[in-house]
Amino acid sequence: MNAASLIYVAVFAASGLVCLAAIPRARAFDLPDVRRGLVWLLATTGAWSLSTVAFFLVPDPLREPTYLVGLVLGFATVWPWLYFCSAYTNRRYHRRPALRRLGLVVFVTVSLVKVTNPLHGLYFSATEATTPFAYLAIEHGVLHWSVTGLAYVLSALGLFVLLEQYALSGYDTGPLSALTALLGLPVLLDVGALTTPWLINVLYAPLGVAAFAIGVLFAFDGRFLAARRDDHDDDAVVFLDAEGTIRDHSPAAEATFPELADARGDRLATVLPAVAAVVDGDERILARDDGHDREDADGDGTRYYSVTTSAVAFDDSTARIVSFVDVTRDERQRRALADSERELDERTEIYRAVVDTTFDSVFRADLDGRFTYCSPSVEAFLGYAPAELEGRPLSVTHPDADTTDWAMEKLSVVLEGETTQARDFPLKTKAGRTVYADVRGAPIYDGSVPDAARTPDDIVGVLLMARDATERRQREQLIGVINRVLRHNLRNDMTVISGYAGLLADELEGDAEKRAALIGETANRLIDLSESAQRIEENRDLSVELESVDFVPIVDRLVDQLRTRYPEVSVTVDAPEEAVARTLPRVETALWELLDNAAKHGGTPPAVDVEVTVTDADVAVAVTDDGPGIPADERSVLESGEETPLVHGQGLGLWLVFWIVTTLDGDVDATTSSGTTVTVRLPARE
Repeated sequence: MNAASLIYVAVFAASGLVCLAAIPRARAFDLPDVRRGLVWLLATTGAWSLSTVAFFLVPDPLREPTYLVGLVLGFATVWPWLYFCSAYTNRRYHRRPALRRLGLVVFVTVSLVKVTNPLHGLYFSATEATTPFAYLAIEHGVLHWSVTGLAYVLSALGLFVLLEQYALSGYDTGPLSALTALLGLPVLLDVGALTTPWLINVLYAPLGVAAFAIGVLFAFDGRFLAARRDDHDDDAVVFLDAEGTIRDHSPAAEATFPELADARGDRLATVLPAVAAVVDGDERILARDDGHDREDADGDGTRYYSVTTSAVAFDDSTARIVSFVDVTRDERQRRALADSERELDERTEIYRAVVDTTFDSVFRADLDGRFTYCSPSVEAFLGYAPAELEGRPLSVTHPDADTTDWAMEKLSVVLEGETTQARDFPLKTKAGRTVYADVRGAPIYDGSVPDAARTPDDIVGVLLMARDATERRQREQLIGVINRVLRHNLRNDMTVISGYAGLLADELEGDAEKRAALIGETANRLIDLSESAQRIEENRDLSVELESVDFVPIVDRLVDQLRTRYPEVSVTVDAPEEAVARTLPRVETALWELLDNAAKHGGTPPAVDVEVTVTDADVAVAVTDDGPGIPADERSVLESGEETPLVHGQGLGLWLVFWIVTTLDGDVDATTSSGTTVTVRLPARE
């Protein structure tokens, strides 16, 4: 093998290996159809080149069959080339079933003509040649030139749409055009082989494809990606590499941003820092002064651009194409609308602030007594979301029919054009608890009617403003109860002391010891009473936020304390492993009062049962004794929280339980049958 043959083998081998080695790079292209066409073009061209190498190297009996394989592979490169060109230029020819079937028929027909050449000899003939080295010289027939002409025409169509794409892109595609022109350079070698013996008559097309592949996949990949876009002259487009360097831009981009002139190779952050901030940030609108010292017809001279980025990938690098669309008119309208909304929001906030500082909740009702609006604060007050009340009658928040009658009486006053108010108006929460509010009602008139001309017939609704009065009412009741109970009980007990003291004065002998003991018992009751009053005072704080507390350890600790103080009491406990409620540690004081009361007033001997139950809504602790039962007036204290001059308890212990539990968002109830059961319920943890 002489030097000339080595050159041919080396050139075609390098061409084939380059094409095959470029396939992984082409597979990284992020557009499926373009990637598919390019990969198959490289694969068929690489195989074609290597078959040409084999043609030079195999022994004589295998050369002609090897050449036939190369002819089939060479014609096979036409179809992925056309597929690639159609996909790259955003056309759909490669997706049309009819064209794909036609291409398959043409390929199979031509391939059959080629492989059957040994039978008909019309495609080529082979003879031994010695210049420039010994090889099998091919003399092509008419069929070869016809097929070759068809292949060149089809390839030229693809070449044309590529060059057209480059021209329309608006980018500097000179290097790409030169690379693409290399695809046609082998044609000159093919023609030269017909006129000089120093060029072998083989097809040189693989060399052009190899050069094209190296260029577009490695040297000019950025421009190749940018030129592929289907939006061209009219759009401002900047192409950036992975490091944010400007690789190219459209003419429209330079017209919009004159700073881009001669900026290829510079970083976008250096040339256009404001644009770079938008590209790398979350904001998608770029505000830019157009450079004139005048206001335009629609605004202040500032132009607004919508900035979008699209990523394109090659191998392990990702580049970005940044597009700018002038949205000045729409953006000015949006900003004007936003300013109006902001001004309205400010006015709304002022109104809301006035309402919030004056009332806890604001409602609106129609003439039929149905809610049409509820302020968001109603949820914290009554437990209802505003939407749950709107459309429902006012009576849904009333604890009983008497309250509804009271409300309708007040509503009729408002519908006559008067304002009205109610103090300590009872309301039922969603959870069923009764709270109290100071309520003010005022008529809402048709806004189109002047103030001076308004009559009750012009009323279209009722405005209700409520302030939570529950805490104030509880404080007032607390003060009243303490004063009343202390005044009444202390007076009676002091009467007893005074009476027995008189008896002792008259009877210095006999039952003196018994009477002295009775005096001591009375004194102890007064001490207990004063201690209970003190504990109520200590637990008056109603504003502390609740926290999660496990009842089981508290119950266990209190039961141990009860057994120590009252050894004769039989105590049983039924509780789960955990019972967590939303409460505060002071609930322990209320539970001890119940246990202590059960031990003191139980049977002989006393028996106390403690049961702890947990539901999704609450945690309940029930304390049961076997005594005679709590008197009716004492149960009234627990269940209603009211004490009047005629209905009062003998001490403050049950009042202490009531106030502690209710200030922790809980409730207490008592039942009496064979003994007494007092149940404390507190909200379960969320």
